Amino acid sequence: MIERRPLRATVEAALAALGPGDLVATDADNTLWAGDCGDDAMRWLKAAREPGLDVAAYLAREQVDYAGACRESAEHLARLGLTPGLRAFLATRLRLRGWLVQALQAAEGRGAAVVVVTAAPLDSAREALAHFGLPWPALGITVRDGAVVEPAPVGPGKALAWQAAGHAAPAVALGDSVHDEPLLALATLGFRLDPPTDEECG
Repeated sequence: MIERRPLRATVEAALAALGPGDLVATDADNTLWAGDCGDDAMRWLKAAREPGLDVAAYLAREQVDYAGACRESAEHLARLGLTPGLRAFLATRLRLRGWLVQALQAAEGRGAAVVVVTAAPLDSAREALAHFGLPWPALGITVRDGAVVEPAPVGPGKALAWQAAGHAAPAVALGDSVHDEPLLALATLGFRLDPPTDEECG
């Protein structure tokens, strides 16, 4: 079951009910935090490493071919690398949705397991998680030998990547967009949240 635009209290109650062995699958960008580490990596690469990169064209493509644009950002990042400059840039762009992370940490403390499933490049997602001190494992877009490893966790690929990793169905899944819904549909309870507000990330 997918619940769209749930109340914060509803999500908190669902997470508070979890215990040992329960799995939580959560999106990262605009779910755990405000900001998009894939898009922001592209903006930084444009400014600092690859002057010919057309970020406007990339963002326009994202509106009509979201999966293709996500793969493109991962390919650029794999080629140019996650440098100290990009790490610092991401740290200034992302803002944590504190209440949700606290509820996830509390569920983890009771024995639940949290896995991040993101359409961002895996390296940038891991960097963001490390920046916030979150030790959760992540499934993100990986590039090997110049090609995206499939199934890439984008749209329907989120559910496929989750299953390919050998995970059981999650008790709770969290996301913020239509592209997360295939993952949310796997869960006993799937919540499609609005992106974080300034108040949530204050």
